[in-house]
Amino acid sequence: MARLVIKTAWTIATIGERQVPVEGLAIVVEKGRIADLTRSPPADADTISLPQGIAMPGFINLHNHTINAPLFRGIVDDLPRSAMGESKVYSMLMPMGGLAASLLDERELRAIMALGLLEVLRSGVTTLVDQFRPPQASIFDLAREWGLRLYGAPYLFSPAAGVIDASVAGASRGSLEGETGLAEFERLFRTHDGGPEGLVRVILGPHAADSCGPDLLHRVDAIARERNILVTIHLAQSQGEVDRVAQQRGLGCAAYMQSVGLLREGVILAHGTHLTDDELRQVHDAGAAIANCASVFLRGGKAPSFERFRRAGVGAGIGTDAERMDFFAQLRATGFASKQAYGAGDAATAAALLRAATMDAADILRRPDLGRIAKGAAADLLVIDALKPHLQPINDPVRSVVWYATPADIDTVLINGRAVIRGGKTVGIDEAAILAAGAAATRRVWAESRRRGYFPMEADPEKP
Repeated sequence: MARLVIKTAWTIATIGERQVPVEGLAIVVEKGRIADLTRSPPADADTISLPQGIAMPGFINLHNHTINAPLFRGIVDDLPRSAMGESKVYSMLMPMGGLAASLLDERELRAIMALGLLEVLRSGVTTLVDQFRPPQASIFDLAREWGLRLYGAPYLFSPAAGVIDASVAGASRGSLEGETGLAEFERLFRTHDGGPEGLVRVILGPHAADSCGPDLLHRVDAIARERNILVTIHLAQSQGEVDRVAQQRGLGCAAYMQSVGLLREGVILAHGTHLTDDELRQVHDAGAAIANCASVFLRGGKAPSFERFRRAGVGAGIGTDAERMDFFAQLRATGFASKQAYGAGDAATAAALLRAATMDAADILRRPDLGRIAKGAAADLLVIDALKPHLQPINDPVRSVVWYATPADIDTVLINGRAVIRGGKTVGIDEAAILAAGAAATRRVWAESRRRGYFPMEADPEKP
């Protein structure tokens, strides 16, 4: 891999445990790593120069369902609570996701996944944690082809006789249950896992506390410990989930995770919105982490607070969860939700949000070489073209990025030292073909969903 130099006005460098904007610093990239940070870069190297640019670590999206964003675009917005039933997860999202897996062929599923993954990549995400159904495993191939760093977590469920009512589970689980699901995980692990330093990892993705029983979760814990791999699971994402776990297990959500060995370091708890203060202390003491996904809850009129997790000392990263995968917009949603919740402008500062989306998330993934611009770190970074009316003048580059930048401002994205976006254009990706094929496949799912009544009437412009 040829030596590359990135020259910008500002570099958000990692100095000790701080992210510090430094002027006039060049980044030298060699063999996938940051070889040097210098004011005298080599003149003979391939050079990307943006005199008004900001170089920064690439974002780490700690929780997502990539295929869902195209599937539910314009459907889950502006809905009254009455249209969703007890939980949109089980009343609409899971049934429609299951329908897509059964209705579409492999080519069509890949087309929708590619459409979603293109949005992820264009938002400056260099590392993605994604949960999906095994038939949607084309995400592994796409990530490898495009050079995206992926932690892929195929869903696991307990048999339908578990916590969730069988009428709901039967519409969504298919072959993901119990031993069948674990066997499919093993197949995907053997096929796709790249090992500790690989771009593509396969991790364990039991669906949620109310859809996975203790037998399955004990197995998940044992496999994760044996192979030293991560686990991600939805936890306390709705009051209904909390109530079901209490009824069936006689425990709170955090205590249930503790009882099966999954409240510990190496476990990413998605959402945690309905955890009590006592449960947050349990999470902190156990060393587990939370992926905070603000916008998906804000759309429903709730305001999950990243600041609450931060003040509890819990390791917290940021995820998009799928309804919109613009990571800049997610940072702002996360910050504004916290500021509103605490009535404080200094809650969830730009510095705290950027750190959560880079350094802290990297540590949660057990990859201290990610999420940083420092000598020896992996060259996963992005360059913002700040010569834009909404970004000039620059007083504080961190605040400029978090509060004002957009995906359209990205000039360059490097992953493992390789440019996947350069000059604002993706490298080696036929975007027009992806847009056409992904939209066509999505419309097929929409048509069948209407026929089966999965669309709430309020979401369907074809209904009077």
